[in-house]
Amino acid sequence: MGYLTERVKDVKYDAERGQVELVKGYPEEGFLWNPDFHPTPINKRNWDWYTYAAIWFGMAFIVPSWSLVSVGLAFGLGTWDSLLAVFLGNVIVLIPMIIQSHGGARYGIPEPVLTRTRWGVYGAIFPSWVRAVIGAGWWGIETYIMTEAAVGIYAIITHKLNVIQGLVTKGVANPFTLSLAFPAVFWVTFAAIIALQLLLLYFSPVPEAQPTLKWFARSAAPLILLGFLMIWGIFMSRAGWHYGGIIVSPTIHGLNYWLAWLAFLNANVAYWATMALSMPDYTRFAKSQFAQVVGQSFMPLMMVMVGLLGIMTTGAIMYLYHIPIWDPILITTLYLPAGLAIFINIVFMLATFAVNVFANTVGPAYDFANTFPKRLTWFRGVVIVVIISIILGAWTFYGSAYGYLYNWLLTYGGLLGSIEGIIIFDYALIRRFKFELGL
Repeated sequence: MGYLTERVKDVKYDAERGQVELVKGYPEEGFLWNPDFHPTPINKRNWDWYTYAAIWFGMAFIVPSWSLVSVGLAFGLGTWDSLLAVFLGNVIVLIPMIIQSHGGARYGIPEPVLTRTRWGVYGAIFPSWVRAVIGAGWWGIETYIMTEAAVGIYAIITHKLNVIQGLVTKGVANPFTLSLAFPAVFWVTFAAIIALQLLLLYFSPVPEAQPTLKWFARSAAPLILLGFLMIWGIFMSRAGWHYGGIIVSPTIHGLNYWLAWLAFLNANVAYWATMALSMPDYTRFAKSQFAQVVGQSFMPLMMVMVGLLGIMTTGAIMYLYHIPIWDPILITTLYLPAGLAIFINIVFMLATFAVNVFANTVGPAYDFANTFPKRLTWFRGVVIVVIISIILGAWTFYGSAYGYLYNWLLTYGGLLGSIEGIIIFDYALIRRFKFELGL
């Protein structure tokens, strides 16, 4: 009893901010505690609502989001049906995301520590590893996309666009086009981009509230939006604002339509399902609950906006070149003036870099480190993420609508759905958003 009393004395509550702080570390608890997992001090919880909105700008305005509606069209859904599924799917996943984020903001703890309250100290390893492996798969996909943009720049500088155009003319207009055009250059660049990401993460320590990541999120978001708007504006202007070729009605009906629509809706729920678990890794730095809730609430609208820009631009491309190309990297590389294409491809790299750091690296690294905190720091968890992402090779699903929807999004969505159900039931319904720290 005296032991528990001493632990309670180590807890400080800020009534004005509604936040709890642990004022003492426990280095003797080698299997449970290290500086990376220690609750963030209240005076270092300084991320405001704009920081979270900027993070979501960086994560929503990426190449997979631009192309996401095309998956619905590939399965026979109409344009507006697909956009509605994108919006509703992201509204649905936002609910467990906000609930999970509350614990991070109130107690300053990352997701693995929060998960221990529901699954036990050792049981928490299972849901954390599920999330981490899926995040590692996405890490590989996003790194592949960054490599696409870099190789697009290479093709422009070396005047080898004819190699890409030859493949597009043959009907190879997908995310695999650039890797097929320049295989040696592509995979060497892939390795170099992995090294660059590791460098940034190494110099952004968790105990200091990750200042490098905070700065990166705030500065990259406006540039990302500018790049996508430039692509949309340029091609729409060239096409005389003709985009109707891509506004189509469903080609399937009855039961087949509803099965396809529900599958696509669930795929959109799954799209950010890892973030519904991971957000405490970021909201542990929140100034308040207001900051994290307001900052994240824009996400469904952002996803619809980027999807709509992608639809209209693809319609303009069909009108101009009579080829449906959904991949914006391919569009930019082939059809924009050299200087502008290089600039926009750099923007694509920044955008993808941002989402890879925030969605697919920070959280999974905590998860792997949580397995053995005595020996595994957060950065060592990052290294494990990279290794697993290479082993998984999830980018092989990305070029096929069927593989992307069924073999990737819906497969891991089913695993995460049950875990997120437990989160809602435990923290919101049973605990009523509060832990009894003295028990």
